[in-house]
Amino acid sequence: MARREYERNVTYIEGNVVRKPQAEPKRRPAVPQKSREEIRREREHRMHARRNLERASAFNRGYMAFVTAALAVCALVCCAFIYLQSDITTRMASITALETEISDLTADNEAAESRLETTMTLSEISERAAELGLVYPSGDQIRYYSVKNDDYMNTY
Repeated sequence: MARREYERNVTYIEGNVVRKPQAEPKRRPAVPQKSREEIRREREHRMHARRNLERASAFNRGYMAFVTAALAVCALVCCAFIYLQSDITTRMASITALETEISDLTADNEAAESRLETTMTLSEISERAAELGLVYPSGDQIRYYSVKNDDYMNTY
């Protein structure tokens, strides 16, 4: 019998009749059984945790009032900011319009002054003054004065 055992272990078999080795199924490690007391404690612990989670996630009236008031304040601040921004934009537009009007009026004034200067000559002015009865001043009517600071003119 030992010889047969030896031949079975030593003999090599080839071809399509060779048996394929089968792996042993994986065994699960043994899980220790929990006692009824441990199962009850775990169940109570889960229930307390669920209750605490429900309490924590629940919105009470005070918290909702605080959140609503904070939201209202934020909305008012945003509305005030938008109102002030639009007011500034409107005022800037009106300032620009007034500056444009001032520059147009200044240009018209300068054009009118240049027309007046070109329409009348000194001879025409003296003739018209003579018609109105104006005469040149005499020597005692003329007064001279001196300026200590230099005069200057700003031109834009």
